[in-house]
Amino acid sequence: MWQIKKRNETMRKASIVLMALLVVFLMSCEEKKKQEKKEAPVKILPLDSIPGIFEAHGTIGDGTSMNVLEFINDDDDTLYININGQAVMGGIRVGDEVEMIYNITKEENVASVAVNLTALQHLWMQRGEDGKEQSLELNSGGRASTYDMAIDYDSWQVRDGLLLLHSPKKLGDESPAIVDTFEIMQLTTDSLVLMNGNLVTEFERYN
Repeated sequence: MWQIKKRNETMRKASIVLMALLVVFLMSCEEKKKQEKKEAPVKILPLDSIPGIFEAHGTIGDGTSMNVLEFINDDDDTLYININGQAVMGGIRVGDEVEMIYNITKEENVASVAVNLTALQHLWMQRGEDGKEQSLELNSGGRASTYDMAIDYDSWQVRDGLLLLHSPKKLGDESPAIVDTFEIMQLTTDSLVLMNGNLVTEFERYN
């Protein structure tokens, strides 16, 4: 009788221990689920899945074809953009810098404006009204120089498909620096045609 009572007591204690272990296990699983839910990584949509109009700086990749441009932006995102038979202003060469405005839709990515910045980075010359040579130099890093022109420029950039030429700000002058805006009418390996208002200016590549 004593042995039966002792065995029952042992089984009861074992059952209590098992129940306690089960409760601890279930609580541990629940806490783990909460942590996993809390620490779940944020889902980041790839750039080419977000509809809208974007402007970005990047380079032309070697996956470019006649109608599709492989565009690698400064964040190393690669997009394949349909140029719909519209040549990039300044031509398409692998590795060249490009300022691109493109429209992303569910169906396709389409370029609306694309300017080859590498093709702009040269010394451009023209003859003034007096027949004398004058020139505009556009260098990498947005640096600009003028020679024998009526106005000086010290920097340049392309925004919204337009060429912006900045005049140097004079020391002590509180007024903002002058920025002239030009529409790029033509950009080839040997010619640059700019339009400001009704004024059209033609340059030939010097180097």
